[in-house]
Amino acid sequence: MASVKDPDPAEENPAPARPEIITPLSVTPGTPGSIPPPTRRSTRIKVALLATAFVLLVGGGLWLLNYLADRPAGKAALQTPAGKPDQPSQKKTAGQAQGSPQTIADPAAIAAEKQQAEKHLAEFLKLKQKLETKGVSQWGNETYLEMTRLADEADRFLLGNDYAAAAAGYAAAAANARDLIDRIEPVLGQLLAEGQAAMDRENSELARQKFSIALMIDPDNSIAARGLQRAQKMDAVRQLLASGNRHEKAGKIAFAHADYQEALRLDPGSEKARLALERVQAQISDAEFQQLMSEGLTALHQNDYQLARKKLLKAKSFRPQSPEAKDALAQVDQAIRVARIQTYRRKAAAAEGTENWQQALDAYLQVLKIDANIQFAARGKEKAQARILIEKRINFFLQQPAALESDRQLDNAIALIEEIEKIEPRGPRLEERFERLVRIVDAARAPVKIMIESDTLTDVVVYKVGKLGRFESRELSLRPGTYTIVGMRDGYQDVRKKIIIKPGQKALRVTIKCEAKI
Repeated sequence: MASVKDPDPAEENPAPARPEIITPLSVTPGTPGSIPPPTRRSTRIKVALLATAFVLLVGGGLWLLNYLADRPAGKAALQTPAGKPDQPSQKKTAGQAQGSPQTIADPAAIAAEKQQAEKHLAEFLKLKQKLETKGVSQWGNETYLEMTRLADEADRFLLGNDYAAAAAGYAAAAANARDLIDRIEPVLGQLLAEGQAAMDRENSELARQKFSIALMIDPDNSIAARGLQRAQKMDAVRQLLASGNRHEKAGKIAFAHADYQEALRLDPGSEKARLALERVQAQISDAEFQQLMSEGLTALHQNDYQLARKKLLKAKSFRPQSPEAKDALAQVDQAIRVARIQTYRRKAAAAEGTENWQQALDAYLQVLKIDANIQFAARGKEKAQARILIEKRINFFLQQPAALESDRQLDNAIALIEEIEKIEPRGPRLEERFERLVRIVDAARAPVKIMIESDTLTDVVVYKVGKLGRFESRELSLRPGTYTIVGMRDGYQDVRKKIIIKPGQKALRVTIKCEAKI
């Protein structure tokens, strides 16, 4: 049976710990005790096995040295006292410790154990890297410490070539890592809640800590980002609120307003800053309201209605539902209304004084637009309309006196005169026009004598007068106008004459005879 030879501790430069594998010799049957020379096939197999084992051991050793160089446990294991060479580590069984023969190590089993340890190590490192990107050291607590302890212990087993124990240690550390990964979301929620609670208690340091850890877990978390930003400004906001409160108590409302406004600018989510700013803004609004109301009412009493309205409307903007502002504005509106009515009334009176009835009518209509129930405007409107109509009728006869030749128009003119005579008082303009109308009507009514001469053989007809028959001479009294006289006689051509009688004209003589035979 082949055995493994223990290294001599007395050697100053021992070779790295590596099991020496001795292949059992083959004995040919029939020749006991004889050792024939190995065949080529057995030699090649031995050489291949030894080469494979060597490559595995060297490659694995280099990878382990590279990994353990970054691990605390590995660094400690690799460090030796100054001037002393590294001592090989070799696991011994209880039997070997008592001097019993050592068991031959199976290279394939060792390689399998080593491969399994490396597999668990790789899995653990992948999980550990993910956790480190989430800041696990800040929130992992006991589970994280246990994971780290198991990994360090597994590192020591790996350095001692106890691959099975190393694999078990890495597997246990990976299980803790998976447990920590499963806790990421709940931990994030808890950190956000604790950060908000710290904000509510105005514990800025604790809030910053909680939100900072939360951002390690989720760098894109908006709640944590806003919370951290607020926490970082909490102390400044607290100082501004305290300063604003001192100013407010001292009656320095403008300074308090500036402090509260700056506090809210730094932390838009601060309920205290918002309430404080609203409080002083209300005080400022009250003061502004009272000042504007006073200025508006003063302007009203001074009859400066436009300024009063401007001031009171601005006061109403501070308190839209204020009954004081509404009442004051109603007073201003009423004053403006009355002032406008009085203005139009004066315009109407002035227009009546100059007998400009169209202008007076316009003023009365403006008053009725403001209030249709104002009696003086209603009466003034009727009066102005009547005077305008009279003026139009007078103008007609004055501009067209020939219209009076018509009996109907003459009657209209006479009726107009009678209507005007009832107007008292009459203005100078109406009086003058009235007198002119009377004169042309009198002239139109004054008859003019007309002497018509004939031959007693001709039948005479005067249109608008009637048939006069046959005569030698006939005198008529006709009003001014245009008349047509026709003479008719059997066997003779008719005779037609047109005469125009003007007012005031002297007597006329007209001869009408039918002398031309047919």
